[in-house]
Amino acid sequence: MTLYVEVERMHRAILVMVGMLTLAAWPTDLVAQQRGAGPMAAPTDSLIDAYSSRLNLTDEQSMNLKEILEAQSKKAQEMFEAVSGQGREAMMEMRPKMEQLGKETSEQVEALLTEDQIPEYRKIQAENQERRRSMRQRQPSG
Repeated sequence: MTLYVEVERMHRAILVMVGMLTLAAWPTDLVAQQRGAGPMAAPTDSLIDAYSSRLNLTDEQSMNLKEILEAQSKKAQEMFEAVSGQGREAMMEMRPKMEQLGKETSEQVEALLTEDQIPEYRKIQAENQERRRSMRQRQPSG
């Protein structure tokens, strides 16, 4: 395999990882709506509206959710740009940081939810985790 092919493969893998972490808090059925915008796209109003509907969010919660997800998306983009072109090791070092960002985002989202909304949010996260696991299993290796 040529160096160029390896770098391109790593770049795609990082984009997928960043995209999945960015979308980790979003419900599975909404991911398809966002695909055309690319993995680093900021949350759209229609995406937030659909999320709000699934969790029965108030207007204030919806506004706060959008702010959280936009900030998370911006941080993820900055992390990716910081390691872009620096090789495999730099990209691998980014993974724990991205995982931490996802955890922090989830904690922020849960903090704005009521006790009744949290179980549905956790169900959404479990669905997304299963979808990511399924995607990893389908990815060709080598």
